[in-house]
Amino acid sequence: QDLDQLSEGDRVGVERTASGELHLWVNGLDCGPAASGLPPRVWGVVDLYGKCTQVTVVGGDGSAPRRREEAFEDVQAEEALCLPQSRSRPEKLPNSLESEDGFVGMELSEVVTRGGLLSYGGGPGLLSVSLGSPASGGGPEPGVPAPEREAESGGSYTCNNALLFHQKCGLLIKLSNNNKTAERRRPLDEFNNGVVMTNRPLRDNEMFEIRIDKLVDKWSGSIEIGVTTHNPNNLEYPATMTNLRSGTIMMSGCGILTNGKGTRREYCEFSLDELQEGDHIGLMRKASGALHFYINGIDQGVAAPQTPGEVYGVVDLYGMAVKVTIVHNHSHSDRLRRNNAIMRALSPDGGWRAFETGDPELERLLFHPNCGQKAAVINGGRSALRPHATDDFNHGVVLSKRPLRPNEIFQVRIDNMVDKWAGSIEIGVTTHNPAYLQLPSTMTNLRSGTWMMTGNGVMHNGTTILDEYGHNLDRLKAGDTVGVTRKDEGSLHFFVNSVDQGLAASNVPASVYAVVDLYGQAAQATIIDDIDLPSLGEEVTDSNTQLSLSSPAWLGPGSDLRFHHLHGSNAVISNGGRTAYRQNCRNEFNDSIVISNRALREGEMFEILIQKMVDRWSGSIEAGVTAIHPEDLEFPSTMTDIDYGTWMLSGTAIMQDGNTVRNNYGCDLDSLGTGSRIGMLRNLNGDLHYFINGVDQGVACTG
Repeated sequence: QDLDQLSEGDRVGVERTASGELHLWVNGLDCGPAASGLPPRVWGVVDLYGKCTQVTVVGGDGSAPRRREEAFEDVQAEEALCLPQSRSRPEKLPNSLESEDGFVGMELSEVVTRGGLLSYGGGPGLLSVSLGSPASGGGPEPGVPAPEREAESGGSYTCNNALLFHQKCGLLIKLSNNNKTAERRRPLDEFNNGVVMTNRPLRDNEMFEIRIDKLVDKWSGSIEIGVTTHNPNNLEYPATMTNLRSGTIMMSGCGILTNGKGTRREYCEFSLDELQEGDHIGLMRKASGALHFYINGIDQGVAAPQTPGEVYGVVDLYGMAVKVTIVHNHSHSDRLRRNNAIMRALSPDGGWRAFETGDPELERLLFHPNCGQKAAVINGGRSALRPHATDDFNHGVVLSKRPLRPNEIFQVRIDNMVDKWAGSIEIGVTTHNPAYLQLPSTMTNLRSGTWMMTGNGVMHNGTTILDEYGHNLDRLKAGDTVGVTRKDEGSLHFFVNSVDQGLAASNVPASVYAVVDLYGQAAQATIIDDIDLPSLGEEVTDSNTQLSLSSPAWLGPGSDLRFHHLHGSNAVISNGGRTAYRQNCRNEFNDSIVISNRALREGEMFEILIQKMVDRWSGSIEAGVTAIHPEDLEFPSTMTDIDYGTWMLSGTAIMQDGNTVRNNYGCDLDSLGTGSRIGMLRNLNGDLHYFINGVDQGVACTG
């Protein structure tokens, strides 16, 4: 039960059972055990946080509410904690709590701290409160005598404090976010000394989970995670945890190391070295002693059958891994984790290393990290750019990480261009392995094993073999796509906006790598997986939206509003800026933010039409407004990751700067289907309204 969903008049209670379990009750229904091992003497606590401003302790008739599974029978009087019968509800709260109430000389501010209310009368029992204003009148509250307090001696209990990183950590670690986030300093200069541990031992069956926030594309190796018996207070931190020779089990790559020695070479199909920013890694020590690791929520099985009873979680920010954050269960995190899990592991026709063929052995096309002097490979190998494109026009060569397979299309989208140089993107193939190639300033300088399309011509080993071939690449704009394929009989074909430009060469060798030369005006490009995308020149209407496996949203023709040319890495803008769709939508679920081409005027509606959906992922379209100019925005995976100047509707939740400020708004975006229209309007008073199919859903937020 989500307490954020409760409203005035709802009742919520907490109970410590005789066996030491903590139960949550909502409107008389038991939600089940929430924790175990509570000490014999506890106080009920209420935090009047956020929207909740007033609660009242409600009495009982000596019997507990009914459980969802079965009713309690013969409930003892001490199992319900209420106000004693002799007390009546006061007309107003006193300035101090007198001694006869059990609090000698304690000021109210000492008992009610930051909205927290401590119930009096410890021991097992039920504390139940009602939200909202108290009922009128001042009659006596029915109740039962306060329970007899249990003895405080004997028995240990489990602490309920949240998992954080211990303040003592590796030499280069910087902690932030209340010790939930760890970051390795100087990641381009140093690759180790990045060990962090949990602030307390892990409990049985407790998940310790982190999210990868930042990677650098420089070192070999990446994040390592595991458990150790060493107390962080007493540990002299090693440069890397695999140097420890006692009490330590770590997952490194796809293997398991125990005390620095490999015990399982191929533990699972995933390698930690291949994870990307946003991926989740978790571990759990089961009550049986078995250690399990989790990748994006998917259990990878038993890594070690027996581990000691008291172990701490360990993360080694090694090599490429720079920054991680401990995540706890909440709806937004769960949605991303479920979608990551579907994308990375469960997809029968795509996923982590597969194309639409379903063959799990197929490795996804990426750029090789060895690239031109003025180029950089980013976005997990999917994008390449010239960071200083206005200063240099060449040395921007990038190659595919592996050779092309017969009939496989290598296709890239131009993400960014500069209006300064002559010439633009060039694309082709080469027999040279990028790992051993001394990259030239431009690929047309190579004199062996290379075929390139440049402008509207084709060159072989630096010599023109075709003039007036196909669409002129120098005329392409941001958002256009170019591609190349070697067919199984050895013919070479180029594509512009998914249109085959015809035969460019014959008898091309079987093993060739794809090449992109970010030359001249071309500043950044992203690999698009092997799917059919609509040409940018085509008008997208209701009758031809099936041209792509994508999720387009369309702006109505009556407005000059368009989508901005800057957008998320998986989004494509077409139809003169009126249509946006997510490429490779069955394998990718985010990184598809699109923004209007200009600021909205007061009272102006920004309305879109959902034209295509896929029945695959958790969640759906999110819509809102932002005060951030698109050129100042470093596009995140999802807009709800932005922590300033942004208001979004996600499902039924209104979110401001990444935090939920209102639940159960008048509409649910997750329930909309193809053909639905979503509009956003900021009125003269600064109120934000949403419109579904032209119907105003009311004020979403103000100011």
